[in-house]
Amino acid sequence: MFSWVSERLGPRGRAALPWGATAGLVACAFLIRLPMQGALGGGLAYSAFYPAVILAAYAFGRWPGIAAATASAALAYWVFVEPAFDWKTGPDVFAGLVFFAVTCTVIIGLITGLTGALRTVSRELGRAQAVADSHAGLFRELNERMSHHMRLVAGVLALQAKGEPEPQVADSLKRAMERSLLISRVHRELGGRGDEAVAFDDFAAALARAVCAARNEPTDRVLIDPSGLSLNVEEATSLGVALAECLSALFDAGVGGTFRLRLDARGQRTEVAIFQGSDGDGGALVSVTNGYLLRAMTEQLGAAVALRADATGSALVLSIPRGAATNIKSAATLH
Repeated sequence: MFSWVSERLGPRGRAALPWGATAGLVACAFLIRLPMQGALGGGLAYSAFYPAVILAAYAFGRWPGIAAATASAALAYWVFVEPAFDWKTGPDVFAGLVFFAVTCTVIIGLITGLTGALRTVSRELGRAQAVADSHAGLFRELNERMSHHMRLVAGVLALQAKGEPEPQVADSLKRAMERSLLISRVHRELGGRGDEAVAFDDFAAALARAVCAARNEPTDRVLIDPSGLSLNVEEATSLGVALAECLSALFDAGVGGTFRLRLDARGQRTEVAIFQGSDGDGGALVSVTNGYLLRAMTEQLGAAVALRADATGSALVLSIPRGAATNIKSAATLH
């Protein structure tokens, strides 16, 4: 309320507002105590003024609180202490006045000390929030720059592949270009998320569509079984890039049919199982898991690839340990 009123006043009005409000508080306390004089006499002469002193010290600070205490002591002594409107002496008179003065001193010191400490904490929190926002902006900018650089690298690799006479070298450059684009898409997908958990179902679906588009394959060749799995950014990044490598290796090996991805968190590991459709070649998954390049790539990302057979059929299983240390190592390796 006082801040709303101060905004509508000029500089002089804002400077006079605490003192005017303090005078109003003391006047209210005086008017509340005045009708009780006939019943109370000289008793509790100072008690009605304590709320005025407390509110003035809390709302306006030390000096308005001192002014409220001084005015309250003078009014109570002159009007409410018997005999009224006359000079009084005596131990009982001065005892009440001294007690009021000491109590007000403690109140003003305590309240102004606490409000000052709260203002200091508020300023420190504001500075910490500003630093955190600045760092978040820098990380977003770094992530954006990383995405731009990866696209630039992909473009350079594509140009190099076009002028390369050796087919094997040109094919390797093309694959490196595609992987650079996939990593760039990972950065764009996760950019600005901070510590927010990533819904890996949607992320894996978007990544699978990107891999299919890069290989000129129909997007419905990869199906996602809903799992509701959520991962932190580091896990999602490492597991997503490793998943892209596995899908790329399957397409490069000429594995036909559709693939079904089943996501799960088993204990301390997060797993993605790639099941082959009924129209696929049963031995193709085995040949893919034996590939040196795929194993080296997934190991560098902190993941592991293996073949699993159970009642639901054979599956290429990609797993990554869950934990802060592994996540940090994986993120650092990826970058």
